[in-house]
Amino acid sequence: MTKKIEEVFNLPPNENEVNSQYPTDQEEITTSLDLTKMQEQLDVADKIDAALPQVRDLEALDSDMDKYADKAMHAFQDLMDLGQNVEDRHAAAIFDTASKMMTNAITAKTAKMDKKLKMVQLQLQKAKLDHAEAKVKGGDTAIQGEAEEFEDRNTLINAVIDKMNKSDK
Repeated sequence: MTKKIEEVFNLPPNENEVNSQYPTDQEEITTSLDLTKMQEQLDVADKIDAALPQVRDLEALDSDMDKYADKAMHAFQDLMDLGQNVEDRHAAAIFDTASKMMTNAITAKTAKMDKKLKMVQLQLQKAKLDHAEAKVKGGDTAIQGEAEEFEDRNTLINAVIDKMNKSDK
């Protein structure tokens, strides 16, 4: 019942509404069980994190590939300038070498992107596996991520426009 009906008919407040603001004993037990499960999961996550530092220099590989690609691009530019300033009979070999430098730069950038895509693919596979395990166990199947709730169409459109403006800057 609503408060207005209770006031009009001079009825006592509904018991469910009075007690609904306080957790029942069963809810407290359920909550404490969830906390122990959460602690166990955090312990497992800590063990996994402790095992992961064995893999090192992943960020160093990115910077190395960037440096390699930059050096190859500079060498390409230098060789192109040199090829345009020499006799025609010698220019072919120089342009061929410049082409190889460009290929090396593209290969370095491609390797870096492949590594990033592989990492994203592994993260998606892990999320899918975790989701499937949670579904089998009957647990929460909500996928973790960023989400926004919009009240109406106009706020949604304004949010999209704001994100587009931020990405343009």
